Amino acid sequence: MDELPRRVLLQRVLQFAAALAIVPRVVGTARAADSCVDPTSESLRASLHYASVSPKADETCGGCGFFSRDGSKPACGSCQIMSGPVDEKGHCDSWAAKS
Repeated sequence: MDELPRRVLLQRVLQFAAALAIVPRVVGTARAADSCVDPTSESLRASLHYASVSPKADETCGGCGFFSRDGSKPACGSCQIMSGPVDEKGHCDSWAAKS
């Protein structure tokens, strides 16, 4: 059985450690791109008690007057109050029925 030289073994361990450090960031970025979340609006979302899934079935962002559809993300739309993307099934304290 051939033994790996120490240098090769150390290189492989370092490559594996680097991959473990990079993969979660890449996956997190991909998830953020697919979601309806704008990280810059987190404090505003918190102050308006925004939830990505509405606790009230008849009051979702899709039925709100401040909501408009976003063709690039099917489940997302844009909110005038939050100045960014929101989930169509979401809800916040500023919900107002479409007229």
